[in-house]
Amino acid sequence: LAGSKVAIGGQTASISDTHHIASSDFLRTAAIMLVGILIALMFITRSVLQPFYILGTLILAYITSLSVTRWVSTAFLGQNMLTWNTPFFSFVMLIALGVDYSIFLMMKYREFGVNGGTPSERITAAASVIGAVVISAAIILSGTFAALMPSGVLTLIQVALAVIIGLVILVIILPMVISSLIRLTYPLSDKLNEKRK
Repeated sequence: LAGSKVAIGGQTASISDTHHIASSDFLRTAAIMLVGILIALMFITRSVLQPFYILGTLILAYITSLSVTRWVSTAFLGQNMLTWNTPFFSFVMLIALGVDYSIFLMMKYREFGVNGGTPSERITAAASVIGAVVISAAIILSGTFAALMPSGVLTLIQVALAVIIGLVILVIILPMVISSLIRLTYPLSDKLNEKRK
């Protein structure tokens, strides 16, 4: 059989090929998205550290939402695994939505910097201003994705669950985590400002 070509067919082989292609596409897409978003955020925030804070928060929310979605799927849907395309679509949706919220937060942070104030005061004021807007947007988007659940298609149900759970996590942790990290990044500025007062 030297030089012969061996091929394997059937449903198992097709699923295996699809899984490998989807995994490689997902990694490539995720890398391109994260690098592009990182560069864009550096220009928007005019900072090197803040984009890493934002992306770290978004990735944490994404991983947590997938874990909770898998638990919900096991407990209520009788499916102990996520479909192969759920992580991909959930990643695209959550990162895109989370970046929008982050940009809104950081633009407000820069806007409050025009009138002076310490970094902690500015980020606290920005977080309080965007709270109502972000919560309203999250509720509307959650309702939109919830409309996918009656479809009966497992992928759509799991993607909807992941996005809804991710939005809830983002609404809670995004303002808190980014505010805390900015406070830790500029402790000297805060102390100098407090001494002047």
